[in-house]
Amino acid sequence: MDVELRSLRGVATDALTALAEDIFGRGERAPGWFARKLEREGVDRERSVLAVAAGAPEHVPHDMLFGYFLIGQDPSDRIAHSAGLGVIAARRGGGLGRALVEAAAARLAGRFTALRVLAEPEREAFYARLGLVVTARRLTLLAHGTCPISHARWDRELADQAKQPWSPAPTSSDAIEVCAWRPGAWARTPPALAATLEPLPGAWAHVSREGRALLVQRMLVARGVDPLAAVAALLATTPTTMPLLLYGVDPVSSITAALLRGDDAGRSRDALRPAQQLAEFRVAQRFAAMDLALTRQLDKLAPGDG
Repeated sequence: MDVELRSLRGVATDALTALAEDIFGRGERAPGWFARKLEREGVDRERSVLAVAAGAPEHVPHDMLFGYFLIGQDPSDRIAHSAGLGVIAARRGGGLGRALVEAAAARLAGRFTALRVLAEPEREAFYARLGLVVTARRLTLLAHGTCPISHARWDRELADQAKQPWSPAPTSSDAIEVCAWRPGAWARTPPALAATLEPLPGAWAHVSREGRALLVQRMLVARGVDPLAAVAALLATTPTTMPLLLYGVDPVSSITAALLRGDDAGRSRDALRPAQQLAEFRVAQRFAAMDLALTRQLDKLAPGDG
């Protein structure tokens, strides 16, 4: 293979951004999106792996970059997490994706107990061939706000709200988590882009602006608070033109089922107050958390991996 596997040390963020956009497309991402991703995911440049052309100089030019496997970590967490695996189209199908995963696993062994990836359905088989096992399944749900307010005014109002810790207020130990990402990702989200909202007393939503959308990184409700009413109240403060994303929702939860029906757990929509009216959510993403125990040997290369 005319490829070398290196760390990200010395590679400019602009070059990595261009590589990511070569792999996944530019889309509607805001300027600086990849730098924010590296920061928020806690990407470790030494343990992450970059595929470059053999013999490439230390400061690798864009046309000699072939792919990457980004590794993130949270303090005191013994499970390392993938922050993205990608290979340019011209290099797919030759085992490079597998080689990136193997190299990262070797760098992580000894310090971490497992490597976790979030795999969309079409990638599960690839990771399963490498020995990763599904530990949980999650969804991202999408709906639009229901408030006739401009984005500019909403952003001004959001700026007045402080960003609170992952567990923002005293709650009973059996509080309900409607959705959740990772505490470390929330801690590293810049305060200028994040806020903790309280759509109802006893309900908290950690939200961040992601381009045009509002991402709910965690929503927590105290016992006795209706989680569906809390979601509806959050939608009622969000502009009608703004997509709202609930990240990390349990696919078998009764709350999820009600959100996808667009009603309040079977209660008549006519019986709900306007602030409790639920927009109908749809599934924007399906993914599985898959873990590789780092003491386990990867299986033999299967044709087409990477």
